[in-house]
Amino acid sequence: MKRILFACFLLTATCAPTLYVQQAIAHPVTTPVTQADFNTKINLMDSYIGAGNMTAAQATWEEVHTMMLNVLHTTKESISGAATPAAKDAFMAVLNNQTNVYYQVWALKPDLATNRTAIHTKLVDFKATIY
Repeated sequence: MKRILFACFLLTATCAPTLYVQQAIAHPVTTPVTQADFNTKINLMDSYIGAGNMTAAQATWEEVHTMMLNVLHTTKESISGAATPAAKDAFMAVLNNQTNVYYQVWALKPDLATNRTAIHTKLVDFKATIY
């Protein structure tokens, strides 16, 4: 009996940290993104592309992409926490706009230099959806 109880204790102690990590991954902590911060980052990326510094442009793209994902996550949280059906519908409309622009940018990002103007334009469109 003591051995069974001890085995259960060990199993619980082994599984608890794994469950905590899985919960942290399922609910990522996001940094609030402001329009000003996003605008600064997309202008920085654009300047790197213009200067031909594609390594820095790609690194900045990764930061812009993370910011976009944080914005999408925030909007999803707003939908789930909406107080009224009307508020939920409004957030759903915002999410649809954000998602559409996100996929348009994603399709352009493989060639940052060639698609520079289009990417910048679409990122400005995405910025307009940040609340």
